[in-house]
This record gives sequence, structure tokens and C-alpha cells, in this order.
Amino acid sequence: MIDGHGTEKAILVDSTRCTACRACQIACKQWNQNPAERTTNLGSYENPPSLGSNTWMRILFNEHFNGQMSWLFTKHQCMHCTDAACVEVCPSGATKHEKFNLADGSIIKRVATDPKKCIGCNYCRAVCPFDVPGYNQKKKGVYRCTLCLDRVSNAMDGYDTPACVKACAPGALLFGGRQELLYRAELKVEQLKKAGVAEAQVYGKDQLGGLRYLYVLSASPEKYALPVNPSVPASVKLWKSMARPYGGLAAVGLVAAMVVNGVINARNRGLEEKNKLDK
Repeated sequence: MIDGHGTEKAILVDSTRCTACRACQIACKQWNQNPAERTTNLGSYENPPSLGSNTWMRILFNEHFNGQMSWLFTKHQCMHCTDAACVEVCPSGATKHEKFNLADGSIIKRVATDPKKCIGCNYCRAVCPFDVPGYNQKKKGVYRCTLCLDRVSNAMDGYDTPACVKACAPGALLFGGRQELLYRAELKVEQLKKAGVAEAQVYGKDQLGGLRYLYVLSASPEKYALPVNPSVPASVKLWKSMARPYGGLAAVGLVAAMVVNGVINARNRGLEEKNKLDK
């Protein structure tokens, strides 16, 4: 791919090419030296069953019925949202947006948490529409996908792509300029629709101001366990301005707790209503 000065990098996930081999999942573990986790068989091919401080990405197995059963696979990790709820709600300022210039003139934008500032409140996880951040009790911090900044910033050493992309044998993952990846994704969606895949679409272009992970989907987002319209609750956006007049971390934390509690209650009410409709 051709990247110019100022080109923002992203990763494209073509779900129609994914075979769920999970080489990406293993490569992520190996490169970041994250230990294996003790798990149990929960009746699913998914393993581990959720993201955590030592598991920064995993593959979701979604059953899809359209005359016959088939699988829809989702690469699940931090999306590095432009409009990130975790950044807005963090009372200590530990979670923030970061921008790095690479040697070729392109840039990496990501969401990261400074473990030295993290207070372990877990508000970030509570408001994340993708249920991503994982708190590590031993390390006292929140950990997530880093977009392999340590690799791609050392392209001269041969590490010019993130570990997951490098390991992907079927070519379901691409790393490059975001605009070029969007072009490729939209072209693939056009081809799928011509082939009769009516629900084919690009995910991540506009959601939450734009995600650094873009997806080619052959069905609607909810069939891939992705939120259709992820958003940052208005209360989360306003909480800092509410807390600022009172000053101090304690006051900030109190207001944040109230906001997060409201978000969780609203989410639970939504799930209850959905369960009623499903019965």
C-alpha cells in the first residue's frame, strides 16, 4: 500500500475471508508476551470466553441461520474509537487519545491507558459499547490492543505490520492508510452486493467518529455481535463539566460513579426489554 505524509493508519478486517484459524489471536499473545489464561469448556469454540488484561483480542464465533447454519466470525479487540467513551469517563485522565508519527510520515492514532495513573475504577469497561478494557489486579492497570505501535514504529527492522496482520494466512487482515482501506472495503462490499449479499456493508467508517478497525461484513452488525449504532451517552460527555466546579479527584470520581451507574442501569433496562420481546 502507498502511504503518504500524514496518512492515518488503520486495520481492515474482511470477515468474508476469515477462517477463524485464530493465528492472529496467538500472534497477539506471543508478540505482547501475554500469558495464557486458565479456561473451561463453555460449550463454544471461543476461547478464552472474553477479553481481559492478558487477552487483547479474540475471535467470536457467531451462529447464522439462513436456510442452513453457517458461521460469522468477528475479530474482537479495542476499536480505538475517535469518539471514545472510555476516554470521556476516565476520572484520573489515565485513558487518553495518543498520536504517533511513523518514519514514513504516516501516523498512528490510538486509545491507551497509562497504568501509573489508572485507579482501577473500571468505569471505562462499564461504558465501552464493545466491552473491551480489562483491568489487571497484579499490574494495577487497564490493558488493551496497542495497534502494535512497538512493531510498526520499527519498520526498518522488518516489523512493518501489526502481529495479527502478519499472521493472517487467508489475507483477512490488511494494515495501511485508512482512506485506502475504506476504498478497498467499499469495493468489496459492492462486489458482494452484486453477488446477491444484500446486507453486505462497511462497519467502522463513521461509528463513534470513525474506528481504527474497519470491517467488511456480509450481514448486519448485530449478527457479528457488533453494536449497530454505538454511541457515547450524553451523560458521559457532560460529567467532567459537572465535576470541574467542585475540583479534586474525589469529587470527579463521585460524579463519574453517578454517571456510570446511570449508564449501566439504562443498559440493563434495555436488555430486560429485549428479553421480554424475545420471549
